[in-house]
Amino acid sequence: MIAEQLKKIFDPFVCLNIQVWENFEQLGIVENFTKETILKASNTTEKYLNIILKGSGGNLIWNKNNFVCIDCAFENEFLCDYMSFTLQKPTPIEVRLFDDATVFRISHQNFQQTLQNGNFGEKITRLVAEASFIDKQLQQIDLLTKTAKERYVEQLQIRKGIEKMPLKYLASYLGITPQSLSRIRAEKIKELPNDNY
Repeated sequence: MIAEQLKKIFDPFVCLNIQVWENFEQLGIVENFTKETILKASNTTEKYLNIILKGSGGNLIWNKNNFVCIDCAFENEFLCDYMSFTLQKPTPIEVRLFDDATVFRISHQNFQQTLQNGNFGEKITRLVAEASFIDKQLQQIDLLTKTAKERYVEQLQIRKGIEKMPLKYLASYLGITPQSLSRIRAEKIKELPNDNY
């Protein structure tokens, strides 16, 4: 079942035989975690590439007096400090789950085995890096070209589960204050037709 879910995640990028994903599954483990679990503490080295099978989480960084969410992940998305994972060096990023979650985890050591298995490992590495880069660049473009409300509405449409993300983290991810996000949410509710209540 995990192999089928992994295949479904990657099929839009590269269509590989199910046997490849069954082999990949053997290199990892599936773990259940409770809400607010820290998968990687700040100023440590990322040891796992995580794929969320159920739940959500994010990459946080401490800024002055609170955490700022610089990235978030939901079902069938990657959640890790990819720079730290790649370089195997500490970074100030903390990786935290926002709610109870089921996570497929593959250690850095085991992931290196995929790199030694020819093109498959290289493709996976490239795809993860490309997805991370594209996501960050789109986020930067949105911050510069769209209003906070436009960014919020767009995220609701493309990211399943984002509305359940803790308000303070979602607000920081959108680049606004929690108070501004509360106002935007209130305006959005007013715009709904009466039969949606």
